[in-house]
Amino acid sequence: SVAAKPYSGNPMSAEESFTLGNEEFVNQNWGKALEHFTRAAELDPSKAEYLLHKAAALTKMGSLDQAVAVCHDAMKAEPSNPKPYLRKGMALVQKGDLSAARGALEEGQKMDPSSKQFSTWLAKCGDALPPAPAGQAGRHDGALGEMLEAHGGQVYPMLDTVLEYLKRNSDFFDRNSALAVDMIHDLSKKYADSPAVAAASPSPGGCAGGGGEGGLVAMPVTVSASAKSALEKAIKQREEQGDGEGGDGKVKPGTQCKNNSCTKCYQDESSLEQECLYHPGAPVFHEGYKYWSCCKKKKTTDFSEFLSFTGCTRGTCVFTDDPTKKKKALCRYDFFQQGPQVTLSIYAKKVHPEQCEFKISATRLKIFICFDFVNTFALDLALAGRVRPGECKVEILGPKVEIVLKKGDGSAWTELGNSLMEEDE
Repeated sequence: SVAAKPYSGNPMSAEESFTLGNEEFVNQNWGKALEHFTRAAELDPSKAEYLLHKAAALTKMGSLDQAVAVCHDAMKAEPSNPKPYLRKGMALVQKGDLSAARGALEEGQKMDPSSKQFSTWLAKCGDALPPAPAGQAGRHDGALGEMLEAHGGQVYPMLDTVLEYLKRNSDFFDRNSALAVDMIHDLSKKYADSPAVAAASPSPGGCAGGGGEGGLVAMPVTVSASAKSALEKAIKQREEQGDGEGGDGKVKPGTQCKNNSCTKCYQDESSLEQECLYHPGAPVFHEGYKYWSCCKKKKTTDFSEFLSFTGCTRGTCVFTDDPTKKKKALCRYDFFQQGPQVTLSIYAKKVHPEQCEFKISATRLKIFICFDFVNTFALDLALAGRVRPGECKVEILGPKVEIVLKKGDGSAWTELGNSLMEEDE
């Protein structure tokens, strides 16, 4: 059982507590997020959104029974809102109670039949198609080779024939068309991203600023008094507490995978080898939209839907952190433009200025931030427009790092830019 700590800060409104909770949530500070969401729900218990975010934080912490109970409170607060049923179903799926999950999801789906989220999670209750048998690679090369030859060596018509066959002779599309489309997309991405295919594919051309370090210059950095004070205080606390935290190093059953958007939980040692889908990018909140930096085309204004976005990258579940090593971390970032400049805000606290790097060229931004002693965040972008490197600057503040980019022209930016980073960087 997880109990939120009593709120001890200055008095604030429910919406202010809710906003702080969201910031802690996207930075994976589940305990602090729970405190703020609990405070918001206490101040305004009639708003289901606050309760649902509290349930989401409890789910992340592995307190699934408590999350379900909070969903019941949200149902009472707003009886006609389908989202509490979705959140309850998601928690029950992670708990392994698929029968109860199906009941909650079907009840919510009746309220909102058009929502794809209910279909996606219902599929996880038993409608999901079984995985392909292991060891099948190469076994059907002869027949597939003849099939490809019969289609004149053309891949598109061959795939069209295969899918048309599945449509006529199986329930692949009929059971859950959205799941079928997602599965085809995942398989396509799997082979498009494999080393063998990538090596044979020509590299994309024309990406301004994408080659090497040429033209990049260091930006001037200013550190605010509040940022210096916060770092000095953290260093002092760390020295007083010491580095070791003890423990037997074992993972507690029910611990959720630390990869973004993976909802799998640790059961036993076999869980360390299970595959997961996750987002390698960072969460971006911009002009009301929420999305992952690695999946810019998939956006939403709904926070619960954002949390349910299926990962775009395959990997292995991770359940532990190594506090002695620098580790890549998520930082929420956002940007806005006003007149001739674009301001990028990266939400990271206790930043170590001497271990950071901020470089800029007319078309490229490359940064590396070290914060909270062991966390690092990197961003390498081909910018959406040209800038004037000599007029760009960085300011490290208490809760964030702010980068001001001076536009090279008066054009409006619809996005910050395209990532130049490899997935494994």
